[in-house]
Amino acid sequence: MTFSKRIFPILLLSFLTIGFISCNDDDPFEVDYSAVPEPYDISNAERVETETGLIYYVVEEGSGAFEVQRRDQVRVFYTGRINNTGEIFDSSYRNRNTSPTSFSSLENLIAGFREGLIGMKEGGKRVLIIPPELGYGNSPSSRLSDDTLRFDVKLDEIISD
Repeated sequence: MTFSKRIFPILLLSFLTIGFISCNDDDPFEVDYSAVPEPYDISNAERVETETGLIYYVVEEGSGAFEVQRRDQVRVFYTGRINNTGEIFDSSYRNRNTSPTSFSSLENLIAGFREGLIGMKEGGKRVLIIPPELGYGNSPSSRLSDDTLRFDVKLDEIISD
């Protein structure tokens, strides 16, 4: 038996062993929402309904001299849920993230989220109830196009004012 014929089975066994050891049940594409906080309690919050159909609840007012304006860049913590089911579809806390999400332009956000941020002060918390026409209703390819959305939002910082 030649050297190459003896070494091949050993190498094959080694590669298979390493492959089995390195395998686990974690899906690298699975999103982890385990660090998402519980939904904000709105039982004692001020309810506001806008002319466009957005409903928001002021959970905490926030403080500071400045309020979010349409031109501002902001950093926020948020969690988006389907209002009827509570299913989380997006969150700044995904995959155990502890940093706020930066939005350099409010113009790139869905209309209801943008409108809900306007007027907030740093540290403020709101719950936004966004009907489909202010959410993804104008995106027929979105799986959320027919859903009313709930966003729990905390404004961390106004970057420009």
